[in-house]
Amino acid sequence: MVVFSWSATVLAAIVISFPLMYRSARGALEQVDKNYRYAAQTLGLSESYIFFKIQLPLATPGILSGGILSFARGLGEFGATAMIAGNIAGKTRTLPLSIYSSVAAGRMEDAYQEVGIIVLFSFVVVVAMNLITLKSNKKGLKRKKL
Repeated sequence: MVVFSWSATVLAAIVISFPLMYRSARGALEQVDKNYRYAAQTLGLSESYIFFKIQLPLATPGILSGGILSFARGLGEFGATAMIAGNIAGKTRTLPLSIYSSVAAGRMEDAYQEVGIIVLFSFVVVVAMNLITLKSNKKGLKRKKL
C-alpha cells in the first residue's frame, strides 16, 4: 500500500514537481539551434547519436536548471504530501509539514529554525541556478566567437 508511506511522500513530490522539469527540459531542447541537427543529418548520423551527443549536451544547462527547480519545489511541497502521505512523525513528515506541526503545537522556536533551513536551502538553489546560467552564457559566447 502506497498511501501513508515514505514512497507516497516521494510520489507526491514527483507528481507536483514534474511539470517544472518537463517545461524546462522541453524549452532547453527546443532552443538548441536546428542547424546542428540538420548538419548532423547530412553527415548520416543516427537520430540517437544526434540526440545524445549533440542536442542533449547543448541543452544540459536548461535541463539542470529544471532539475534544480523541480527538486526545490518537491522539497517544499505541502498539500499533496499531506493528502497522500500524511503527517506521520519519523515516517512521512517533510520539512514543510514539520513547520506546520511546530506552529500548530506552539513551538515557534522549532518552526523558526525549520524555516531558516528552508530559506538557506532556497538561497543555495538560487545561487546554483545563477552559476549554471553564467556557465551556460560563457560557453555560448565562446561558441559564437569560433
